[in-house]
Amino acid sequence: MPAVALTFDDGPGAVTGALLDVLRRHRARATFNVLGDRIAGRESLLRRAVSDGHEIGVHGWIHRDHRDGVADAAGGAARTAELVLAVCDVRPRLFRPPFGLTSRRLELAVARHGVTTVLWDVDPHDFEEPGADAIVDRILATVRPGSIVLLHDDRPALSPTAEAVDVLIPALRRRGLRVVTASEVIGREPPPARA
Repeated sequence: MPAVALTFDDGPGAVTGALLDVLRRHRARATFNVLGDRIAGRESLLRRAVSDGHEIGVHGWIHRDHRDGVADAAGGAARTAELVLAVCDVRPRLFRPPFGLTSRRLELAVARHGVTTVLWDVDPHDFEEPGADAIVDRILATVRPGSIVLLHDDRPALSPTAEAVDVLIPALRRRGLRVVTASEVIGREPPPARA
């Protein structure tokens, strides 16, 4: 059956727990691309995500354009991956550069740390806080089999993203689309439960 990946950037954050509740209720899996500097104090959210079968990707150590200072950026991505491994006992395999800004040099540098750069093809601009209905409409207007959807989970104002996902998953399933991790969409095996 064709699949779509829902991915959540910038967390773990204020909306991560609500998203995990929605995904659990619908028995769907997703990818959470995390920032290293946001993990402290939110370790339980990451452990819960892994326990529920979700994938953890790397978004860097801090949220900035990683094309300048590629070596530092790759080091930050590696540091984040090591922290995720220490917290969750799983090694991230994907890297999502902040803002989607990437370069061949950056992709090669992070690949040396064992992570593959993955972007997206559907962006409903949930970070602009358009409301749940607009998020759902924008995704359904452009999603197709094999799509990777960009969403966010970092701040309280993004709670409509969780509301949208609650409506979106059944709508995608009615179209014959499974909701899976980004690794599954790009043809990699699902991440192991433990490293």
